[in-house]
Amino acid sequence: MRKLSVLFAILFTAIIYGQKSVDDYKYVIVPEKYEFSKEKNQYQVNALTKFLLEKYGFSTVMKSAEKPAELQNNNCLALEADVQNNSGLFVTKMVLQLKDCYGNVIYESKEGRSREKEYKSAYHEALRDAFTSLEDLDYSYNEDPIVEQASNKQVEKQPKAVAATEVSNAVENEVEVVEENEMDTEDSIVATSSEKFFVKDNSVYFLKENESGFGFYQKGMSEPFAMLIKSDGSDNFIYNSLTKQGIAYFAEDGSIVVEIFDRQSNKTVKTVYKLQD
Repeated sequence: MRKLSVLFAILFTAIIYGQKSVDDYKYVIVPEKYEFSKEKNQYQVNALTKFLLEKYGFSTVMKSAEKPAELQNNNCLALEADVQNNSGLFVTKMVLQLKDCYGNVIYESKEGRSREKEYKSAYHEALRDAFTSLEDLDYSYNEDPIVEQASNKQVEKQPKAVAATEVSNAVENEVEVVEENEMDTEDSIVATSSEKFFVKDNSVYFLKENESGFGFYQKGMSEPFAMLIKSDGSDNFIYNSLTKQGIAYFAEDGSIVVEIFDRQSNKTVKTVYKLQD
């Protein structure tokens, strides 16, 4: 029954988020690397994405940079930017997508195009062309008083975070700074986490407790890849990552079990993070 109540809560949340628009989100998270890229910020496409989003009124945060406290407590306050490369042999084609914390596409730009032959020039021209769609979007954050009050209460209990607009003063150098610093915090994170470690596919994971539940970290990474959020006073947690949502709970042997409903196969996929002896 407890699992069913959590699943109903998840379905209800999904219905609410299906009605969202970009104005309902306070931040946009920009990754350091897109799927079509071979390296971080290749051809400065990611830095340009951040610059253009801010040009059209969005507050942005690089994915591995320190986030505002309210965003740390609720990553669903942010959309994540993604750029699709649909280029052909003679024409570079790029599309901007903004996705919510469940991986749903909330906004998709027109297909920006360029016939430039040099990669950097072509990517920049096509991306700028795609971003012209945002002129008609006229983004303005639509503050939800209920959500804001809850977030502000959490923020008061946390140390003051770096403002999104203060992450970097130089857009072109931003990603390079992140690359140098993103792995330096591993020791401090491990020191404040639980002493229990979990193993899956030869990778090591650990939990860091917070007011809403736990942050779920892979060892060596400075940011959690998922949150385990306390639910209805039971032993179950809502599992929430940028792309998936489901339930999580501790097995009798202490291992973490995550259950995600896969809509394509219409089945529940179970993943076990084995408690390390």
